[in-house]
Amino acid sequence: MPHEYKKPHYRKKAEKPVRVRGEKKPVPKKELKPGYYIKESDDFVTKFLYWCPACNIPLLAKTCACDTDSIKIPLQQPYDIRPALKADHDLISSLIKTRFGDNVTVPKILVLNKAGGLDRNDLIIANGVRFAWLWFDPVARRFNLDLEAEALPYLIGKADKGIIDLEKEAAGLPEGRLGGKKVKVTTTGISDGVVILRYKNKYGTGILKEGAVRIKELNSVSPIKSRPNPSWEDAVEKNAFHIKNMERNAIREIRQNAPQKPRVNCSFSGGKDSTAVWSIAKKAGVTEAFFIDTGLEFPETIDFVKSEGVEIIQKAGDFWQAVEKAGPPGKDHRWCCKLLKLNPLKVHLADTGECLTIQGNRWYESWSRASLEALSQNPTNPLQLNLSPIRSWRALDVFFYLWLRELPYNPLYERGYERIGCYLCPAMLESELETLRVTHPEMADRWEEFLTRWAEERGLPQEFVTWGLWRWKELPPKMQELVKEAGLDLTEKKIRRSTPASVAHLMPEGKTTDIVEDRVPEKPEPKQIPEPDWEALRSEFPMMGDLMYFDNGATTWSPECVLAAMDEFERHYRANVGRGVHRLTRIATQKYWHAHEKAAAFINGSAGTTVFVKNTTEAVNMIARGLSFKEGDVIVTTILEHHSNLLPWKALEAKGVELRIVGLNDDLTLDMAAFEAAMDASVRLVTVTHASNVTGTITPIAEISRLCKKYGALLAVDAAQSVPRMPVDVEALGADFLSFSGHKMFGPMGTGVLWMKEPILEPLLLGGGMVSSVNDDGYVPADGYQKYEAGTPNISGGIGLAAAVEFLTGIGMEQIEAHERKLTDLMISGLAKIPGVTLYSCKDPKNRIGVVSFTVEGFAPHEIAEHLDDEHGIEIRSGLHCAEPLMRYLSAEKGTARACISFYNTESEVNTLVAVIRELAGN
Repeated sequence: MPHEYKKPHYRKKAEKPVRVRGEKKPVPKKELKPGYYIKESDDFVTKFLYWCPACNIPLLAKTCACDTDSIKIPLQQPYDIRPALKADHDLISSLIKTRFGDNVTVPKILVLNKAGGLDRNDLIIANGVRFAWLWFDPVARRFNLDLEAEALPYLIGKADKGIIDLEKEAAGLPEGRLGGKKVKVTTTGISDGVVILRYKNKYGTGILKEGAVRIKELNSVSPIKSRPNPSWEDAVEKNAFHIKNMERNAIREIRQNAPQKPRVNCSFSGGKDSTAVWSIAKKAGVTEAFFIDTGLEFPETIDFVKSEGVEIIQKAGDFWQAVEKAGPPGKDHRWCCKLLKLNPLKVHLADTGECLTIQGNRWYESWSRASLEALSQNPTNPLQLNLSPIRSWRALDVFFYLWLRELPYNPLYERGYERIGCYLCPAMLESELETLRVTHPEMADRWEEFLTRWAEERGLPQEFVTWGLWRWKELPPKMQELVKEAGLDLTEKKIRRSTPASVAHLMPEGKTTDIVEDRVPEKPEPKQIPEPDWEALRSEFPMMGDLMYFDNGATTWSPECVLAAMDEFERHYRANVGRGVHRLTRIATQKYWHAHEKAAAFINGSAGTTVFVKNTTEAVNMIARGLSFKEGDVIVTTILEHHSNLLPWKALEAKGVELRIVGLNDDLTLDMAAFEAAMDASVRLVTVTHASNVTGTITPIAEISRLCKKYGALLAVDAAQSVPRMPVDVEALGADFLSFSGHKMFGPMGTGVLWMKEPILEPLLLGGGMVSSVNDDGYVPADGYQKYEAGTPNISGGIGLAAAVEFLTGIGMEQIEAHERKLTDLMISGLAKIPGVTLYSCKDPKNRIGVVSFTVEGFAPHEIAEHLDDEHGIEIRSGLHCAEPLMRYLSAEKGTARACISFYNTESEVNTLVAVIRELAGN
């Protein structure tokens, strides 16, 4: 953690007496978070709800003010609970009365425990039992109710409809136990849905559908005639002691961490959590709060923010202009957050300076916040350090606090909204968007009109809008299954559309070619891109010190963000991917999937299949073994190749495959005349490096691609040296396969990518994780990258690779290319002036990367490398560089010394290397 966390200081407790021999050993504890200790066997997330059976109220802790022993009610993941406010209470009451009659009443206190599902899915807790389920069907666009057996004592004797007597209405009952059986019934007058079942002296619940009922279970039930029916005010009163303790702890945490930064403020969203934390922050002495107006806020939210005296930061972008180009934002593609939130925040913080921001983030809100630390650095802005003093609170705790302190809160909660933010945010549930149509029809109509037009123009079915499928760029498994069952085709067709150039940068990666401008755009003004602070970027690398590292062609150093991403996985959500439903595996699976998406977007390859591999070597071998070569096939490659892109193809010569190797021009560029002469209709595959690891030569891949298309050959590109140093666009290159290594692009060891335009390869490995199903006759492979990643993958490595991609993207590959070219030219021009030094680098500055190979007369390559390391702390590579055929071609049979530039090298380091080589050559 980059900042020292000040844990709350508690009054010292009296020392415990010394343990007597024979007594139980104390339970070992560990510090889970600074200042928070738990039993080794426990989880820090509360997975149950305490309930007082005497007062009939929920409790925030074990004890009730009445001193009655509490009971524990198990909860569903993610274990967040909230009160059923007016709209929800009315909805539940209406559904129950409609189904079972007006005599059935529900208590004033209903607790909702949200769970996973297609959309909204809440466990209803009433009278201290798991009472029922409330869920929203995004297809039928309606709410449904399902009863738990524990609710029956409160319904029997009061319900006068929705009951099926199996003795009278079942068309034949099976022998033995009835639980779990499906039985046809002659019932009339009851619509499909949940029903109460009666059989002799037993009762149960079931689901009626198309003339048959699925019996859950039948048991003896004793009706409960009455229970205390307290109000929420009563519950708050009984929990007041615990609420005040939580408030005190949060205030103490703010006060003790306030000195971390020169300024302290509060981030206010207009929701319940920020309302609570703003009240707590003010009690801790905080006087500033800000709210970012995205332009998509509910009017009630704006009014509420103004009533709280919070500074409003106006929006920095026009969503409605941007969405025409970028398309609907998705849960997995929230481009709008940068435009409407992060950019305005950046401007605001530039004015205020460094600050500690008190925020209302909580563990229970989402999977991504389940491992939230007390202090967290804003990853997009170094000026802001965030403190989350109510991170361990549940939504019920928050509402209890608001009620105890009689604080006003956003009225939208009482109207049925669980989450309050932008009214068209993809993170909202479809049930809330349905509520929007009732509460704010004009706002809903504008968004639906856009979505409908967007879908129609791209040939998407109406379900794209009506089922809420627009909310994902890549559908999660549950929605994929829904789409598959319905037989929907979500393939977008290309359109012609004239849209503002000002929002072109918001277009999702891989989709930029889907839009063709109708009008000839005006020549844009050259955009002035500020030069990155290269010196500051050096500080991102923990290994940066007194060494001058020029071995970047073999392995680059990793920045702190890559190490932190891997460490976060190992410490906070280490679990296997795609093999479970618990919270840790869901987090790991989502992060690992997102890592593939980020790697694909980095090379503009989102339209293809991105597979994680150990390195480029493995990727090339997967191509060699995954394509069915036969005798007479021809493979064309070049003399520039690394052994990894040569030996797999030479091995195929034993099968009768011909390998043609193309040479170089005098300036060490690829001989394209010879290349074209090597091409004919028999060529099955062309495999070529994008940039040489010896000469630095950049090969003309786009021109080679045109030759491949002319002769019907596939094109595989080894981009291990180019991806870290220059922009790489697989669409523009025209490649069918492209591979690169993570450890050469500031990522983890043992990681890499094989990108395929089409997944035509046969898998190299078979086993768990790469199949959709297995039967006695064979197997059906999984779709996407999973087909090629059998077994447990390098999950932390993949996540670290994604962090490296984000790091490079944040700097800008164009900027990196230009900076490294400047340093490369400086090194080559300096070495070229030294007598006795021979350079083996491409002579055209525009057609080379920062790989500089050279020899010094009178010294072996290893002697040069040892001298630079031992005497001057300069690290370079020496030897044959896994390219012996090229070395023989260059008449450098003993190898070369090689210095490879990276953006974290400096002019001073380059000048030092040149000076040392000049001194060495002089001796």
